[in-house]
Amino acid sequence: MRIGCVDEVWIVTGHEMTRVMFLVAGTVVEIWHEFIAMPNRIGEVHLLKLDQIFGGQNRATARLADGTPISLRITPRDKLQAGNLTIATIVAAPRQGKSWQAVVGARLVGTHLVLLPGDAGFYASRSLPDNVAEPLRNSLAKKLPPRFGAILRRAAAGQERSILRDELTMLVQLWRDRAQTTGCIHDGGTLFQRVALHAPRAVIYMGGDELPLCRFEAAYDTALDAATSSSVDLPSGGRLWFEPTHALIAIDLDSGVGGPEALLREAPSMIAYQLRLRALSGLIAIDVPRLSSRAAKTFTAALAASLSTDPRHPEILGRTRGGVLECRIAHGRPSLDKERFFFDATSG
Repeated sequence: MRIGCVDEVWIVTGHEMTRVMFLVAGTVVEIWHEFIAMPNRIGEVHLLKLDQIFGGQNRATARLADGTPISLRITPRDKLQAGNLTIATIVAAPRQGKSWQAVVGARLVGTHLVLLPGDAGFYASRSLPDNVAEPLRNSLAKKLPPRFGAILRRAAAGQERSILRDELTMLVQLWRDRAQTTGCIHDGGTLFQRVALHAPRAVIYMGGDELPLCRFEAAYDTALDAATSSSVDLPSGGRLWFEPTHALIAIDLDSGVGGPEALLREAPSMIAYQLRLRALSGLIAIDVPRLSSRAAKTFTAALAASLSTDPRHPEILGRTRGGVLECRIAHGRPSLDKERFFFDATSG
Protein backbone atom coordinates (compact mmCIF):
# COMPACT_ATOMS: atom_id res chain seq x y z
CA MET A 1 0.00 0.00 0.00
CA ARG A 2 1.99 2.96 -1.31
CA ILE A 3 0.37 6.25 -0.20
CA GLY A 4 0.74 9.19 -2.58
CA CYS A 5 -0.48 12.77 -2.35
CA VAL A 6 -3.96 13.49 -1.02
CA ASP A 7 -6.31 14.11 -3.95
CA GLU A 8 -9.65 14.50 -2.16
CA VAL A 9 -10.82 15.98 1.15
CA TRP A 10 -14.30 15.31 2.53
CA ILE A 11 -15.73 17.63 5.20
CA VAL A 12 -18.96 17.14 7.16
CA THR A 13 -20.08 19.53 9.91
CA GLY A 14 -22.30 18.34 12.79
CA HIS A 15 -23.57 19.68 16.11
CA GLU A 16 -20.73 18.26 18.25
CA MET A 17 -17.86 18.25 15.77
CA THR A 18 -16.69 18.69 12.21
CA ARG A 19 -15.11 15.65 10.61
CA VAL A 20 -12.48 15.89 7.88
CA MET A 21 -11.21 12.92 5.88
CA PHE A 22 -8.20 13.00 3.57
CA LEU A 23 -8.24 10.46 0.73
CA VAL A 24 -5.68 9.11 -1.72
CA ALA A 25 -7.21 7.30 -4.72
CA GLY A 26 -10.37 6.62 -2.71
CA THR A 27 -8.59 5.37 0.45
CA VAL A 28 -8.93 7.34 3.68
CA VAL A 29 -5.42 8.05 4.98
CA GLU A 30 -6.12 10.63 7.67
CA ILE A 31 -9.05 11.85 9.80
CA TRP A 32 -9.41 15.13 11.69
CA HIS A 33 -11.99 15.73 14.40
CA GLU A 34 -12.73 19.36 15.25
CA PHE A 35 -14.76 19.36 18.48
CA ILE A 36 -17.06 22.27 19.32
CA ALA A 37 -16.50 21.65 23.05
CA MET A 38 -12.69 21.49 22.68
CA PRO A 39 -11.44 23.71 19.83
CA ASN A 40 -8.22 22.72 18.10
CA ARG A 41 -5.49 25.23 19.01
CA ILE A 42 -2.62 23.72 17.01
CA GLY A 43 -1.11 26.46 14.87
CA GLU A 44 -2.25 29.35 17.08
CA VAL A 45 0.41 31.96 17.85
CA HIS A 46 0.22 33.70 21.24
CA LEU A 47 2.02 36.37 23.22
CA LEU A 48 2.62 34.57 26.53
CA LYS A 49 3.80 35.62 29.96
CA LEU A 50 6.09 32.93 31.34
CA ASP A 51 5.23 31.48 34.76
CA GLN A 52 8.16 29.19 35.50
CA ILE A 53 11.39 28.13 33.79
CA PHE A 54 12.71 24.57 34.13
CA GLY A 55 16.15 24.89 32.57
CA GLY A 56 17.20 21.32 33.34
CA GLN A 57 14.18 20.05 31.42
CA ASN A 58 14.38 22.62 28.59
CA ARG A 59 10.81 23.60 29.39
CA ALA A 60 8.79 26.57 30.62
CA THR A 61 5.16 26.98 31.66
CA ALA A 62 2.72 29.75 30.78
CA ARG A 63 -1.00 30.38 30.40
CA LEU A 64 -3.17 31.76 27.64
CA ALA A 65 -5.43 34.73 28.29
CA ASP A 66 -8.32 32.34 29.10
CA GLY A 67 -6.20 30.48 31.68
CA THR A 68 -5.34 27.47 29.48
CA PRO A 69 -1.97 26.05 30.65
CA ILE A 70 0.85 25.80 28.13
CA SER A 71 4.08 23.78 28.23
CA LEU A 72 6.78 25.52 26.20
CA ARG A 73 9.86 23.81 24.76
CA ILE A 74 12.90 26.05 25.18
CA THR A 75 16.65 26.01 24.58
CA PRO A 76 19.46 27.86 26.39
CA ARG A 77 19.81 30.25 23.46
CA ASP A 78 16.23 31.47 24.02
CA LYS A 79 17.44 33.23 27.21
CA LEU A 80 13.99 33.37 28.77
CA GLN A 81 13.14 34.37 32.33
CA ALA A 82 10.01 33.93 34.42
CA GLY A 83 7.74 36.95 34.09
CA ASN A 84 8.97 37.78 30.58
CA LEU A 85 6.70 37.95 27.54
CA THR A 86 7.48 35.72 24.56
CA ILE A 87 5.79 34.75 21.32
CA ALA A 88 5.03 31.03 20.98
CA THR A 89 3.25 28.70 18.56
CA ILE A 90 1.10 25.80 19.78
CA VAL A 91 2.26 22.60 18.05
CA ALA A 92 0.63 19.67 19.89
CA ALA A 93 -2.62 18.85 21.66
CA PRO A 94 -2.88 17.80 25.33
CA ARG A 95 -2.16 14.11 25.96
CA GLN A 96 -1.87 11.84 28.99
CA GLY A 97 -2.52 14.69 31.40
CA LYS A 98 -0.02 17.05 29.77
CA SER A 99 -0.82 20.60 28.65
CA TRP A 100 -0.91 22.02 25.15
CA GLN A 101 2.66 21.99 23.79
CA ALA A 102 4.26 25.06 22.22
CA VAL A 103 7.58 26.23 20.77
CA VAL A 104 9.20 29.66 20.96
CA GLY A 105 8.54 31.97 18.02
CA ALA A 106 5.83 32.41 15.40
CA ARG A 107 5.46 29.86 12.64
CA LEU A 108 2.92 28.79 10.03
CA VAL A 109 3.42 25.24 8.81
CA GLY A 110 2.72 24.21 5.23
CA THR A 111 3.30 20.96 3.39
CA HIS A 112 6.71 21.95 2.01
CA LEU A 113 7.57 25.15 3.90
CA VAL A 114 7.39 26.71 7.35
CA LEU A 115 6.86 30.48 7.44
CA LEU A 116 8.67 32.38 10.23
CA PRO A 117 7.08 35.81 10.74
CA GLY A 118 9.51 38.24 12.36
CA ASP A 119 12.58 36.32 11.16
CA ALA A 120 14.91 37.15 8.30
CA GLY A 121 16.59 33.88 7.34
CA PHE A 122 15.86 31.19 4.75
CA TYR A 123 16.73 27.84 6.30
CA ALA A 124 16.48 24.21 5.21
CA SER A 125 15.82 20.89 6.88
CA ARG A 126 18.98 19.02 7.82
CA SER A 127 17.76 16.15 5.65
CA LEU A 128 17.99 18.31 2.52
CA PRO A 129 21.45 18.21 0.90
CA ASP A 130 23.00 21.59 0.12
CA ASN A 131 22.86 20.93 -3.61
CA VAL A 132 19.08 20.51 -3.31
CA ALA A 133 18.35 23.26 -0.77
CA GLU A 134 20.46 26.05 -2.24
CA PRO A 135 18.75 26.28 -5.67
CA LEU A 136 15.34 26.19 -3.97
CA ARG A 137 16.31 28.97 -1.57
CA ASN A 138 17.59 31.10 -4.44
CA SER A 139 14.39 30.52 -6.40
CA LEU A 140 12.05 31.35 -3.52
CA ALA A 141 13.95 34.24 -1.94
CA LYS A 142 12.27 36.80 -4.19
CA LYS A 143 8.84 35.68 -2.93
CA LEU A 144 9.79 36.18 0.73
CA PRO A 145 8.80 39.69 1.92
CA PRO A 146 10.88 41.66 4.46
CA ARG A 147 10.53 40.58 8.11
CA PHE A 148 9.63 37.03 7.12
CA GLY A 149 11.83 33.96 7.30
CA ALA A 150 11.15 30.43 6.06
CA ILE A 151 12.27 26.82 6.40
CA LEU A 152 12.36 24.36 3.53
CA ARG A 153 10.93 21.07 4.77
CA ARG A 154 12.15 17.67 3.64
CA ALA A 155 9.09 17.28 1.40
CA ALA A 156 10.33 20.19 -0.76
CA ALA A 157 12.91 17.91 -2.40
CA GLY A 158 11.90 17.11 -5.96
CA GLN A 159 8.81 19.33 -5.81
CA GLU A 160 7.93 21.71 -8.64
CA ARG A 161 9.12 25.21 -7.84
CA SER A 162 5.80 26.72 -8.92
CA ILE A 163 4.06 24.68 -6.19
CA LEU A 164 6.59 25.87 -3.60
CA ARG A 165 6.17 29.49 -4.68
CA ASP A 166 2.37 29.21 -4.50
CA GLU A 167 2.56 27.72 -1.01
CA LEU A 168 4.91 30.44 0.21
CA THR A 169 2.55 33.10 -1.15
CA MET A 170 -0.39 31.38 0.55
CA LEU A 171 1.41 31.26 3.91
CA VAL A 172 2.38 34.94 3.77
CA GLN A 173 -1.17 35.97 2.81
CA LEU A 174 -2.68 33.80 5.57
CA TRP A 175 -0.45 35.44 8.15
CA ARG A 176 -1.31 38.94 6.99
CA ASP A 177 -5.04 38.23 6.79
CA ARG A 178 -5.40 36.98 10.37
CA ALA A 179 -2.54 38.54 12.32
CA GLN A 180 -3.34 40.44 15.53
CA THR A 181 -1.19 42.66 17.75
CA THR A 182 -1.94 41.27 21.23
CA GLY A 183 -3.07 38.05 22.92
CA CYS A 184 -3.71 35.48 20.21
CA ILE A 185 -1.45 36.95 17.55
CA HIS A 186 -2.64 34.46 14.93
CA ASP A 187 -5.36 31.79 15.07
CA GLY A 188 -3.73 29.49 12.51
CA GLY A 189 -6.49 30.14 9.98
CA THR A 190 -9.96 28.73 9.49
CA LEU A 191 -10.49 24.99 9.22
CA PHE A 192 -10.83 25.34 5.46
CA GLN A 193 -7.53 27.24 5.26
CA ARG A 194 -5.74 24.65 7.40
CA VAL A 195 -7.06 21.86 5.19
CA ALA A 196 -5.90 23.70 2.06
CA LEU A 197 -2.40 24.03 3.52
CA HIS A 198 -2.32 20.39 4.57
CA ALA A 199 -3.49 19.09 1.18
CA PRO A 200 -2.80 21.86 -1.33
CA ARG A 201 -3.56 19.83 -4.46
CA ALA A 202 -6.72 18.14 -3.23
CA VAL A 203 -10.29 18.79 -4.31
CA ILE A 204 -12.40 19.65 -1.25
CA TYR A 205 -15.97 18.36 -1.01
CA MET A 206 -18.47 19.51 1.62
CA GLY A 207 -21.14 17.16 2.95
CA GLY A 208 -24.53 17.68 1.35
CA ASP A 209 -25.02 18.36 -2.34
CA GLU A 210 -21.32 17.91 -3.18
CA LEU A 211 -20.88 14.76 -1.11
CA PRO A 212 -23.74 12.36 -0.22
CA LEU A 213 -23.74 11.88 3.55
CA CYS A 214 -24.35 8.14 3.23
CA ARG A 215 -21.12 7.83 1.25
CA PHE A 216 -19.21 9.84 3.84
CA GLU A 217 -20.58 7.85 6.79
CA ALA A 218 -19.77 4.50 5.18
CA ALA A 219 -16.17 5.51 4.47
CA TYR A 220 -15.82 7.14 7.90
CA ASP A 221 -17.08 4.10 9.82
CA THR A 222 -14.80 1.76 7.87
CA ALA A 223 -11.75 3.96 8.40
CA LEU A 224 -12.45 4.54 12.09
CA ASP A 225 -12.88 0.82 12.73
CA ALA A 226 -9.55 0.18 11.01
CA ALA A 227 -7.89 2.94 13.02
CA THR A 228 -9.09 1.82 16.45
CA SER A 229 -8.71 -1.96 16.29
CA SER A 230 -5.84 -3.57 18.18
CA SER A 231 -4.61 -5.53 15.17
CA VAL A 232 -4.52 -5.39 11.39
CA ASP A 233 -4.53 -8.38 9.05
CA LEU A 234 -2.11 -8.49 6.12
CA PRO A 235 -3.08 -9.97 2.73
CA SER A 236 -0.82 -13.02 3.10
CA GLY A 237 -2.20 -13.99 6.50
CA GLY A 238 0.21 -12.10 8.75
CA ARG A 239 -0.89 -9.61 11.37
CA LEU A 240 0.27 -6.37 12.99
CA TRP A 241 -0.53 -5.65 16.65
CA PHE A 242 -0.68 -2.06 17.98
CA GLU A 243 -0.36 -1.33 21.69
CA PRO A 244 -0.20 2.33 22.77
CA THR A 245 1.37 2.95 26.20
CA HIS A 246 2.23 6.14 28.11
CA ALA A 247 5.85 5.92 27.01
CA LEU A 248 5.63 4.62 23.43
CA ILE A 249 3.65 2.88 20.72
CA ALA A 250 4.55 -0.82 20.47
CA ILE A 251 4.00 -2.64 17.16
CA ASP A 252 4.43 -6.41 16.99
CA LEU A 253 4.76 -8.34 13.72
CA ASP A 254 3.20 -11.80 13.49
CA SER A 255 3.75 -13.84 10.32
CA GLY A 256 0.76 -16.11 11.02
CA VAL A 257 0.06 -18.47 8.12
CA GLY A 258 1.75 -16.17 5.59
CA GLY A 259 5.35 -16.85 6.46
CA PRO A 260 8.17 -14.44 7.32
CA GLU A 261 9.03 -13.37 3.77
CA ALA A 262 5.50 -12.21 3.03
CA LEU A 263 5.32 -10.49 6.43
CA LEU A 264 8.48 -8.48 5.82
CA ARG A 265 7.30 -7.58 2.31
CA GLU A 266 3.84 -6.37 3.34
CA ALA A 267 4.46 -4.89 6.80
CA PRO A 268 6.39 -1.65 6.00
CA SER A 269 3.67 -0.01 3.89
CA MET A 270 0.91 -1.12 6.27
CA ILE A 271 2.80 0.19 9.32
CA ALA A 272 3.25 3.57 7.64
CA TYR A 273 -0.40 3.70 6.61
CA GLN A 274 -1.68 2.78 10.07
CA LEU A 275 0.60 5.25 11.87
CA ARG A 276 -0.85 8.06 9.79
CA LEU A 277 -4.47 6.87 9.88
CA ARG A 278 -4.40 6.37 13.66
CA ALA A 279 -2.50 9.68 14.18
CA LEU A 280 0.00 7.84 16.38
CA SER A 281 3.02 9.87 17.52
CA GLY A 282 5.93 9.90 19.92
CA LEU A 283 8.33 6.96 20.15
CA ILE A 284 7.35 4.01 17.93
CA ALA A 285 8.90 0.63 18.81
CA ILE A 286 8.55 -2.03 16.10
CA ASP A 287 9.37 -5.57 17.20
CA VAL A 288 10.69 -7.10 13.98
CA PRO A 289 11.51 -10.82 13.79
CA ARG A 290 15.21 -11.64 13.93
CA LEU A 291 16.71 -10.90 10.52
CA SER A 292 19.99 -11.15 8.72
CA SER A 293 21.85 -7.89 8.31
CA ARG A 294 20.83 -7.68 4.66
CA ALA A 295 17.16 -8.41 5.35
CA ALA A 296 17.09 -5.86 8.19
CA LYS A 297 18.47 -3.16 5.88
CA THR A 298 15.91 -4.05 3.20
CA PHE A 299 13.04 -3.85 5.71
CA THR A 300 14.26 -0.52 7.12
CA ALA A 301 14.66 0.98 3.63
CA ALA A 302 11.15 -0.14 2.68
CA LEU A 303 9.74 1.39 5.86
CA ALA A 304 11.59 4.66 5.26
CA ALA A 305 10.19 4.87 1.73
CA SER A 306 6.66 4.22 2.99
CA LEU A 307 6.99 6.81 5.77
CA SER A 308 8.27 9.47 3.36
CA THR A 309 4.75 10.52 2.33
CA ASP A 310 3.59 11.18 5.91
CA PRO A 311 3.36 15.00 6.31
CA ARG A 312 4.57 14.67 9.93
CA HIS A 313 8.00 13.56 8.67
CA PRO A 314 8.60 10.42 10.80
CA GLU A 315 12.23 9.73 11.69
CA ILE A 316 13.80 6.26 11.89
CA LEU A 317 16.18 6.27 14.85
CA GLY A 318 17.75 2.84 14.41
CA ARG A 319 17.68 -0.63 15.91
CA THR A 320 18.23 -1.53 19.56
CA ARG A 321 20.51 -4.38 20.69
CA GLY A 322 17.38 -6.45 21.18
CA GLY A 323 16.35 -5.98 17.55
CA VAL A 324 13.55 -3.44 18.08
CA LEU A 325 13.35 -0.82 15.33
CA GLU A 326 12.70 2.64 16.80
CA CYS A 327 11.01 5.55 15.03
CA ARG A 328 9.88 8.95 16.26
CA ILE A 329 7.00 11.16 15.14
CA ALA A 330 6.51 14.65 16.56
CA HIS A 331 3.34 14.99 18.64
CA GLY A 332 0.51 16.96 17.06
CA ARG A 333 -3.14 16.02 16.93
CA PRO A 334 -4.35 13.41 19.45
CA SER A 335 -4.65 9.83 18.25
CA LEU A 336 -8.06 8.72 17.02
CA ASP A 337 -8.78 6.45 19.96
CA LYS A 338 -8.29 9.38 22.36
CA GLU A 339 -10.50 11.64 20.23
CA ARG A 340 -13.18 8.95 20.06
CA PHE A 341 -13.15 8.59 23.85
CA PHE A 342 -13.51 12.36 24.31
CA PHE A 343 -16.40 12.53 21.88
CA ASP A 344 -18.20 9.56 23.47
CA ALA A 345 -17.73 11.06 26.95
CA THR A 346 -18.97 14.54 26.07
CA SER A 347 -21.89 13.42 23.91
CA GLY A 348 -23.09 10.85 26.44
